[in-house]
Amino acid sequence: METVEVGLGQDSYRITVEASVLERTGELIEAKLGSVSGAVITDTNVDELYGKELLSSLEKNGHDFLKLVVEPGEASKSPEVAENLYEKLAETGLNRDSVIVAFGGGVVGDLAGFVGSTFLRGLRVVQIPTTLLAQVDSSVGGKTAVNLPQGKNLVGSFHQPETVIIDPEVLSTLAPADIRSGLGEILKYGLIRDRSFFDRVIESSEIFRQAEDHEELEGIIARCCEVKAEVVQEDELDFGVRRILNFGHTLGHGIEAAAGYGGIKHGEAVIWGMIGESWISWDRGYLDEAVFSNLVEALTDFNLPSLPTDLPKEELLDYVGRDKKVKQGAINSVLIQDQPGNVVVEEVSEKEIAEAWNFLRELEV
Repeated sequence: METVEVGLGQDSYRITVEASVLERTGELIEAKLGSVSGAVITDTNVDELYGKELLSSLEKNGHDFLKLVVEPGEASKSPEVAENLYEKLAETGLNRDSVIVAFGGGVVGDLAGFVGSTFLRGLRVVQIPTTLLAQVDSSVGGKTAVNLPQGKNLVGSFHQPETVIIDPEVLSTLAPADIRSGLGEILKYGLIRDRSFFDRVIESSEIFRQAEDHEELEGIIARCCEVKAEVVQEDELDFGVRRILNFGHTLGHGIEAAAGYGGIKHGEAVIWGMIGESWISWDRGYLDEAVFSNLVEALTDFNLPSLPTDLPKEELLDYVGRDKKVKQGAINSVLIQDQPGNVVVEEVSEKEIAEAWNFLRELEV
């Protein structure tokens, strides 16, 4: 078992990473919150696989939770689905002492976290992420949101969870694309803060395909959570250093939106984005040719999905320009300086974005 503490004063919480911890969920929630009631928000895929196990653990420990199930995929991360959940929660008579359990991948975590942060002006939220990406990234840090047609995560709030419970065993049921998507965010942590961790993940990436080495999985997931906790503790509301967590996301969000949400998974788009933003780093002279080539080779060794190569650069720039990382009309991007593990946040031009996109379209993988 690994634990990570996120130190945010009165909003501090613990992340527990442990194989088979799902069966102890009720016990962990009781230890943190006492005997509580509320709603579990999940999707049909997760519910079919693990819904009974979670509810059994909650009931065994005296908790009373109803279950609300949405369809899987980015289409559920919308204001319309959130409104439907609000109505169901209102019908059940939840109160300010109720708890929302977000039980699923990044879509469910963001959606349920957003609903929990806004219903009755804010309920307590427990995150139980079931995808690799959600376990290492989106369940930690308190960002919640829904998408709009104009862009990803444009309506949201900061709402820290009460606790995060991570069971690596559930990764065994993930599709290869979901594993690859999570690996995108894992590699990001190494590239922004810890080169040795990046090398470790590249060397041991095969373990994610089998999800059988629970001790190694726990260690890698916990290290990602540690890095994110360190950054969030420095900059909870994303005005300063926390922006380094957006490495690969300036281009990645544009690619994800342009491909149609779900066409390319978030972490896969982030990998493409990291390659493109590394190209800008190289083009500016921040990276030498050998380091850049090694990065591209490492990041393309994951059977990435094809890019929408017929996408006009003007359309991509339109999506990038709507992203929430744009400040006063300027596009900000995370760039690697000298070596992986050392990054800066700087303004980039539309011309650089367009040229990076041209590089990606011509890249053979």
